[in-house]
Amino acid sequence: MNRHMKNCQKLKSHAARFQIQTRLGYKPAKASSASDESVLLAPGYDHATMKEIIAPFYQFIGRKAIRAECLRVCKKEKEILKSSLKNVEYIGLTTDMWTSNQTISYMCVVAHYIDKNWKMQTQVLAFVELDPPHTGHVIADALWSYVIEWKIEDKVVSITLDNASNNDVAVRDLKAKFAFRRGVNFEANYFHVRCCDHIVNLVVKDETTCLEDLISNLRETVKYLQKSLARLHKFVEICRDLRIDVGEHLHLDVCTRWGSTYRMIKTGVPYKQALATYAISDASYKWEPSRNEWAMFEQIEPLLFAFARVTTAFSSQYYPTANIFYPHVVSMKIALIKAKESTDETFHAMGIAMMEKFDKYWEEPNNLMVIATFLDPRYKMIFVQWCLKQIYGAERAKVEIELVEQELESLYEKYDAEKKQAEQRPSSSSHKSSSMASSSMPASDAEFLSFLHSTSNRPSKSEFRNYIDDPHVEMSASFDLLEWWKVNALRYPVLAKMARRFLTVPASSVSLESTFSTGGRVLDNFRSSLKPVMVEALVCGASYIKGSHKDLNAMEAEEDEEDDAEKIKLPKSTMASNY
Repeated sequence: MNRHMKNCQKLKSHAARFQIQTRLGYKPAKASSASDESVLLAPGYDHATMKEIIAPFYQFIGRKAIRAECLRVCKKEKEILKSSLKNVEYIGLTTDMWTSNQTISYMCVVAHYIDKNWKMQTQVLAFVELDPPHTGHVIADALWSYVIEWKIEDKVVSITLDNASNNDVAVRDLKAKFAFRRGVNFEANYFHVRCCDHIVNLVVKDETTCLEDLISNLRETVKYLQKSLARLHKFVEICRDLRIDVGEHLHLDVCTRWGSTYRMIKTGVPYKQALATYAISDASYKWEPSRNEWAMFEQIEPLLFAFARVTTAFSSQYYPTANIFYPHVVSMKIALIKAKESTDETFHAMGIAMMEKFDKYWEEPNNLMVIATFLDPRYKMIFVQWCLKQIYGAERAKVEIELVEQELESLYEKYDAEKKQAEQRPSSSSHKSSSMASSSMPASDAEFLSFLHSTSNRPSKSEFRNYIDDPHVEMSASFDLLEWWKVNALRYPVLAKMARRFLTVPASSVSLESTFSTGGRVLDNFRSSLKPVMVEALVCGASYIKGSHKDLNAMEAEEDEEDDAEKIKLPKSTMASNY
């Protein structure tokens, strides 16, 4: 009896282990001896018997079954997304290439659109292997094939790319394809959008190259203080003796963060006198910035601030639309103009180098960001006029402002005509009822209706003018532009249609970088043997299921946590220091 009880207890413990192993897909190794067998199985019971006792309905899920289920789910969600895209009017695309740890090149295509509830949506349409060579013609043909597959060739209004030369060739081919497909309805002027963060990155690289010798002493100073807590305490003690407010923490710049150099200079300048005193008290400290370097820091701070603001705009928005970039682009342009006009040789050379790169990629006439800014009720046309005067001066600004106004009015008339044309598609019954009514009317009434109909076809600018003349919306960081248009769409129906079209366009390729990060997590070192079809199913399937709604507050909190890594926190109390 006791022996039977012991066997039952062993059975329970080994059965629980067997159940866990079975759920995880492990198969117990064959016992090499009688003692090993007693560890794996209870006496008198084999694997089949234990499975029948513990989980008679459990079916082992193999690798092939899991793979088939992933592909099935991805296919199902893809069909659901295809169905929802039928109700979407405008779609903006972004695309780029990514090389995995398998040295396989993947082409990623991401779609951006505003749904019926005025919510921004971002979905990965393709994440597929693309064989080399990756010429512009190959990229254009591949992208066009995905557009045809998703049946969105009549909905795509723009494509956002980085500044690689093969992308310029791809854009020319795609323009020809879309123009042939859509005819006069294709707006080629607004089709190609250069990735703003890529351009800013190129400009900032020139900036950091010019600043390398200038900021080296300040960087080494921050590193020197960072390496010893005793040095930080001594530095704080000196600040208090000099009655310098110990407020901002020191920052160390990071090459991958555009705004870190600005923060390092901004937080370091107030401690100029404290560093001079510290250099006297510490013989090992040899990196005190010179008087000329401190003067240069104060001079270049406005220029660095302009680029730091762009960094904030990129990092605080999961989906940065075109309207948020024009104010920052203008601020950068104004700062570069002032740098070029500087009498200081170093600052002047820096401004010339950065302005050359800045103008190289934004010399093409494309007012898409201007139009998107006009459709932001916080800015409207007054802000555009002010920006053009700051950039071009009073005389040339008059010509530029007139051209922009003509372009806006022309667009408004076009969308107004499309709206009226859509409204004037009555059914056959309405035609019959209207003809019967006109036949029973007096001649004067019939002629008046004909006159009224002819005048209604003329493009009316009242909505356009009312929008311009209405008061500006108050500047607020919490302002939701799409929510504002959702509320005011009935008041400005034509402009709302324009807003849905131009605010769809992404000004940067931040969504692609997020997708590449997902691909890197899928193809880690433990799953580097996945085939491209399975990689596409996992990346695209996750996008279809999760959707694109992100908690922006959470993302901003994460960004703040990352910024903390750059901070060199100054201690709040003093302590004895040993060198």
